[in-house]
Amino acid sequence: MLYGVLVVLFISFTLVFYFGMHTTTEAVDQYSQKFSVTAESNMRKLFLFADTRKLSMFYIVAFIVIPPSLYMAGFGLVIATASLLALFVAPRWLFARLAMRRRVKINESLPDALTQVSGAMRAGSTFTMAMQSYVDEQSGPLGQELSLLLREQRVGARLEDALDSLAERVQSEEMDLVVSAALIANDIGGNLAEILQSLAETIRRKLEMEGKVASLTAQGRLQGFVVSALPFAILVPLTYFEPEATLPIFNSLLGWIFLAIIVVMVCVGGFIIRKIVNVDI
Repeated sequence: MLYGVLVVLFISFTLVFYFGMHTTTEAVDQYSQKFSVTAESNMRKLFLFADTRKLSMFYIVAFIVIPPSLYMAGFGLVIATASLLALFVAPRWLFARLAMRRRVKINESLPDALTQVSGAMRAGSTFTMAMQSYVDEQSGPLGQELSLLLREQRVGARLEDALDSLAERVQSEEMDLVVSAALIANDIGGNLAEILQSLAETIRRKLEMEGKVASLTAQGRLQGFVVSALPFAILVPLTYFEPEATLPIFNSLLGWIFLAIIVVMVCVGGFIIRKIVNVDI
């Protein structure tokens, strides 16, 4: 009788383990495929090319290994949970950061590019030929975007559609102005070279003003970062140097309530400071 019960328990545990591993494997595979598709789409927009399957597997391994390793190394549940949250938001934050840096570089290159295109058009070139001459001389982010626009035209896309795709990829006000000017000039006519030259001066003055505002508000942004990070920067060393005073915060319901209130208030304060120093030109 006892052996029969043990056999039944063994079979039951084996089946539970098998179905659990099967379900987990399917979930990991689905998440890996979804992550690969999203990463490939974002990297294509940034003109970055890599094996997204390897990146997704590396990310999943880091997601599984790093938090338990930190917990077993004695860093505590809070640090392990924080690393889990950081790994969860890291890909989206990284792609957003890279997209923002690429957008800034495109906007900085735009006035000189418009001046060059305008000068080429005054010399007798068409709008497409002027862009091709700029692409042949420049290889930065703006050159990559204009090169893609020209390739879309060569495979049969209309200029209007290619310009709309350019504005959708870049996602900046400056590029929207350029695309709108080119589309209006293409529809109703006009001296596109003069329009582009005027836009180049306008965008250059706008960028100069944004640089001045950024320099004047740099101290406020730094203060917001310091104020937001200060409670946690104080709590982490206190956890190691004064564990008797700080560990009850993490071991009681009242402590977790206080931590939640602190996090909410810090986030609200950081958001308010960010809105104050974020001056839109």
